[in-house]
Amino acid sequence: MNHPWASGPYAAFTQGLLPVDDPRLAQSVHDALQPAHLDAALVRIYGQPLFDEQKPVLVSQWSKYFFMYWLPAILVTQLAHGWYLPLQLDQVGLVLNERGLPLAVKLLEEGEPGDADESLEPVVQASLRPFIERLSAYGEVPTAVLWGNAGDYLEQAAVRLQALGLAVGPALALLHSRKSADGRSNPLYEPIRYLPDGTRQRRSCCLAYKVEWVGHCEHCPLLV
Repeated sequence: MNHPWASGPYAAFTQGLLPVDDPRLAQSVHDALQPAHLDAALVRIYGQPLFDEQKPVLVSQWSKYFFMYWLPAILVTQLAHGWYLPLQLDQVGLVLNERGLPLAVKLLEEGEPGDADESLEPVVQASLRPFIERLSAYGEVPTAVLWGNAGDYLEQAAVRLQALGLAVGPALALLHSRKSADGRSNPLYEPIRYLPDGTRQRRSCCLAYKVEWVGHCEHCPLLV
């Protein structure tokens, strides 16, 4: 299938999204989140001592790769092209390197046409919530940390796409709503704030500072 989002003004945001017919092998996100697979991947990436000492930090950092590839692609495919990507964790795959680090997200199903202006709530409920809840339980990391990671990449992509001329109303609605459609508190509500000098700052910490060689992330809320 020839995907229109692979070219054009927003193509840079979908470079981490691979089509169904891409020859690279992918493990479904559902399977990648199995504890045995995560254990092996995190030990290969970071080493056993750090895994034993700072597992929540490593889980937080690993989650960023999924959000980095997945969320900008979600915005472009729906908001620019009116296409709904498949959202279930067994419908989307991760292409991993030999150490277990995610290199891209690969579609395991094509998705379907939809309304570009429709709410992004299905992404939260069908994709992000189960991903975050499973990672949180596995890594004993607060869900707020992982939602903060997701919100960071979502807000960053929305701002950059808006600057390129894309109408990002559904993304902004999600980021500025206190409540989700089901009445619960919206975990993606205002994940980023901008200080008077224009500095971009996360609302929640990603825990990176706890590992010395990783250090504070660029928009760490603990630096102010």
